[in-house]
Amino acid sequence: MSSSASCNFTVHSNLNNSRGVPRTKNQLSLYRSSLNFQLPPRNRLSQSRRRLQATVVRASTVTQVMDERSVGENENEKGKILRVGLICGGPSAERGISLNSVRSVLDHIQGDDVHVSCYYIDCNLKAFAISSAQVYSNTPADFDFKLESLAQGFETLSDFADHLAAAVDIIFPVIHGRFGEDGGIQELLEKANIPFVGTQSSECSKAFDKYEASLELERQGFLTVPSFLIQGTESDESELLKWFSRFQLDAKLGKVVVKPTRAGSSIGVTVAYGVSDAVQKANAIIAEVIFYVTTSLFCLLDMLSSYLRKIVSKVCPPFVIMKDMMDPLISEEKSVLECDLKDEHPLLEIAVGIDDKVLVEIFLEGGSEFTAIVLDVGSATNCQPVVLLPTEVELHSHGNLSTNEQDAIFNYRRKYLPTRQVTYHTPPRFPVEAIRSIREGASSLFQKLGLRDFARIDGWFLPPSADAPYFTENKFGKSATGTILFTDINLISGMEQTSFLFQQASKVGFSHANILRTIVQHACLRFPNLLSYDIISNTLSRRLKPSTTVEAPPAHQDTKKAFVIFGGDTSERQVSLMSGTNVWLNLRASDDLEVIPCLLAPTDGSLSTLDSDKKEMDVDSRTVWSLPYSLVLRHTTEEVLDACMEAIEPLRAALTAHLRKEVMNDLTEGLKKHEWFKGFDISDELPKRFSLKQWIKLAKEVQATVFIAVHGGIGEDGTLQSLLEAEGIAHTGPGVMASRICMDKVATSLAVNHLAEFGVLTIDKDVRKKEDLLKTPVHQIWQDLTVKLQTGLLCVKPARDGCSTGVAKLCCDTDLQVYLKALEDCLPRIPPNTLSKAHGTVEMPNPPPELLIFEPFVETDDIIVSSTLSKYNTHHLLWEGRSRWVEVTVGVIGKRGSMHSLTPSITVKETGGILSLEEKFQGGTGINLTPPPQSIISNGALEKCKQRIELIANTLQLEGFSRIDAFVHADSGEVLVIEVNTVPGMTPSTVLIHQALAEEPPMYPHRFFRTLFDLASDRSL
Repeated sequence: MSSSASCNFTVHSNLNNSRGVPRTKNQLSLYRSSLNFQLPPRNRLSQSRRRLQATVVRASTVTQVMDERSVGENENEKGKILRVGLICGGPSAERGISLNSVRSVLDHIQGDDVHVSCYYIDCNLKAFAISSAQVYSNTPADFDFKLESLAQGFETLSDFADHLAAAVDIIFPVIHGRFGEDGGIQELLEKANIPFVGTQSSECSKAFDKYEASLELERQGFLTVPSFLIQGTESDESELLKWFSRFQLDAKLGKVVVKPTRAGSSIGVTVAYGVSDAVQKANAIIAEVIFYVTTSLFCLLDMLSSYLRKIVSKVCPPFVIMKDMMDPLISEEKSVLECDLKDEHPLLEIAVGIDDKVLVEIFLEGGSEFTAIVLDVGSATNCQPVVLLPTEVELHSHGNLSTNEQDAIFNYRRKYLPTRQVTYHTPPRFPVEAIRSIREGASSLFQKLGLRDFARIDGWFLPPSADAPYFTENKFGKSATGTILFTDINLISGMEQTSFLFQQASKVGFSHANILRTIVQHACLRFPNLLSYDIISNTLSRRLKPSTTVEAPPAHQDTKKAFVIFGGDTSERQVSLMSGTNVWLNLRASDDLEVIPCLLAPTDGSLSTLDSDKKEMDVDSRTVWSLPYSLVLRHTTEEVLDACMEAIEPLRAALTAHLRKEVMNDLTEGLKKHEWFKGFDISDELPKRFSLKQWIKLAKEVQATVFIAVHGGIGEDGTLQSLLEAEGIAHTGPGVMASRICMDKVATSLAVNHLAEFGVLTIDKDVRKKEDLLKTPVHQIWQDLTVKLQTGLLCVKPARDGCSTGVAKLCCDTDLQVYLKALEDCLPRIPPNTLSKAHGTVEMPNPPPELLIFEPFVETDDIIVSSTLSKYNTHHLLWEGRSRWVEVTVGVIGKRGSMHSLTPSITVKETGGILSLEEKFQGGTGINLTPPPQSIISNGALEKCKQRIELIANTLQLEGFSRIDAFVHADSGEVLVIEVNTVPGMTPSTVLIHQALAEEPPMYPHRFFRTLFDLASDRSL
């Protein structure tokens, strides 16, 4: 959303029982011992099972009864419907990613033969049975604060295990990091004799700890990265200095990687230079007690979370919190331990670190990272791991970057935010023998470590030219083609829509559904009572659909063509890829649709400078690619385009086909022994290239409906709509005129300016040309704007770009100078806290916009969202409500003239007054309150708000669907319009889904996107 302001938030969390998050050695032992519970007697278990038949899961808008009848009541159904429990969340900072992963698993695993129940573990290790609707929340913070009323909670983990034993046949754990990959959840399930997918607890514990795993790798004959362990407060600079000297590293500038041993593959990983810097950054990771405060003071600190690092460093100078390392952890990783329950104002022990064991490793110069998915295709007793086609991780530096950024590593932000800072190559651009060695080594490692079902193994490939004298030749990994090192074992790999699991699986013939169901089906082999289930055959026969088939309409009139187009030139093209991928995957669930994903390829950026006649000719010649399944699953449009070019390049295509065949042969050799294996469902297709004019002609020939997911540019300014309507092709979203008006923020304000008497207000705007701004003294511009707009705070945004980039809060002329300098230098981003007030990263549009809008910055009141603090604090959602204005985003859906407003969502931001790109699109970040809590907006005001939103939509001639961003007065329901998005974000966690699920009855993603498609297909142009 391109908003002038948004509401601050702080996430509170605490450890209010002995099963809290392990942070120090003592807490770790408590954590382990907490799992050594006693299961209730069998008769009590049976009583509990009977009680569970009536278990009710309360959702925010709909009461859902957990249907236990699907299995058990009718013995004839036994063996047909498998009850799968998905568990997400956990205490790790990756619990937001866990939510994204479980959402993807739910989307692709559910069906007539699989009954899915969803469970959530909060940061205090308390378990809840949640509605599947909650899985589509953007982040756990969306519902953490209301779990007690939203879901069925379990008092203890023992009670949770009791429930699972009665309610599910098998568990699929989708918890990343602690309690998910360290053996915690596995030990709980093992003690209760509950079948689960994945590796056993003891093996998880060894593999998750990077230090222990490294020692085991060395024992098993693998090369390992030289490392030094720092544990607790026992960091000894003199010993580390000796280690630096041993490996010929400069004591002051020697480059090393510093990372926690038990925090997954991304959290807390940073680069250090020299001994002192390494120790300092290690101390920043180590979880030590910082200070004691009362509950009230802790709440105050949380309210000032953006300044927490400064506060901590003043209180305890030896402890240093590195900002680049802690983001986005600061609101996720804080925890509180009650120390004195007798005190009226008990002291709380605050721990801000990540882990108490830290590895310092040599920085591998000249190497390339890779990651490989391993799939076990053997029997219950005979492990037969097959490594899929590995992926090379290529990091990029764009623009003027600091030394730290130039020495970048594959960290949390690069892994989960779609930017051009990283590119993936599947298979890697390594020598063939090196790729085979990676597959051989990862397979051997999987087997020797006792892993099960699936895993992801990360590592490095160093070419012979890399200087690596410390690697001996008598261990696996050293060869004439280069050096291979395995560094991280991920027991529960990320399973977001475009994750490595699905990228690599699709390359060798597996769709999302097929690979996930194959993993679950294989896990069932270990449990005799689950051998009769077959969740592969029926699903596979329904999903054998090519991705790029574009021939004439089929004889079967019930089958329709859908072209999903995404990409483009704007700064939101990566989000467009996420939206298009999500739409494509959801529409594929409809048996009567043939869905073809299409990339509108980026240009060289010169299109915007052309005159109108030349521009129209060039638009017609724009390139569109129809894509095979595997090429869609990328993080950037540039990466998709590169993959298309690689796919049609003869030598590269031949190599990929050869390696693909090798992997598929290995898979078939193991899987053919299982009766349930019916083959692969993704064919090896090539992308097809068209001009936009040819593509539109093709869409007309095959009578396709076009689902537009191109954000900004020609996808949202009426250009693409005009070309399609000229040929009579149905498309989603508003028509030409409405699109043109809404793309122009000034025109939008003018179009609804007359609705003031109906409670629809607009924000004053001043539009300036970039070239004029760069030629005029900054202080003169600032004075002119503040006088004209009658404000001391400004919001700046591109006039005709999307809603996510180039938006900043300006508090003084110095801020304006920084912003204009970023435009002039074409910087890709403004780093956090560069402006005078605290803020996150400001992603800048590329190329820079020619027109900029300045408007008064609208102040709203802070909203504090907290999970359960303790019995001393029952305020789960705090809002002072001084100004009475809150920011909302609202989806509208329907036909022209009768648009329906969905339930608004209150948007809550972390720092800086503007929602950051991460909060909108990075997995597991950003908070949306859907529906708005009545403590903030009453039902009456909410209904008035929805009526005014519908008035705006109908006035602007919207149709199909759109999204309106606005400020709403909490008492009157008056609406202050920010902007209208005619092609809104449609990513997996979009607020549109939250709002559709709040409808009665709820609209789940498959149905929601199908409804949007049908609205387009049914309307006459």
